[in-house]
Amino acid sequence: MADLPLPPALAGDARSRILATLSARISDADLSTLLVYLVDNVTGSALPHLAEQFSLTGADGWTLAESDDARRNLIKTAIELHRYKGTPWAIREVIRRLGLGEVTLIEGLADKQHDGATRRNGIYFHGEPTAWARYRVLLQQPITNDQANQVRSMLAVYAPARCHLTSLDYQGVANRHNGAIATRDKQFNRGSA
Repeated sequence: MADLPLPPALAGDARSRILATLSARISDADLSTLLVYLVDNVTGSALPHLAEQFSLTGADGWTLAESDDARRNLIKTAIELHRYKGTPWAIREVIRRLGLGEVTLIEGLADKQHDGATRRNGIYFHGEPTAWARYRVLLQQPITNDQANQVRSMLAVYAPARCHLTSLDYQGVANRHNGAIATRDKQFNRGSA
């Protein structure tokens, strides 16, 4: 297309000649730099720059992403996560993308009735009508105390502003004193962070 001459009506216009010259150079341009959004193909050194571009640095989950795969998964869904911030889906999805497994959210921990529908197992607040904005996150795998602090900071970003995290619980998969996860070095706790 660049080899075709300009029509006589445009050949006399200086701006058209300049535009034709520029369009001839487009085929010489290196388009590999445009492939940076193919997150699976970029080098690991480019990931922090992409994270900054998509506002994922800091408490938005970047500090919790411990592997390149987790970082790539987080970058891939960055736009969707930001679109749905403040929803239960965003909370579940960001934890899932970071490789921390599936979670169960228990919302509305407020004054439950004594009608047999709610068990008295320590999850809900009985007699506290102001607990409607509290929620719990039940994890399916144990996390360290450092990870728990980072998850709390991250949930402050992704959860609705009116909601307050009561606890991160993993009592269903709590650590046992069998030496399989860690010795007693205070890195883990016993199921609630």
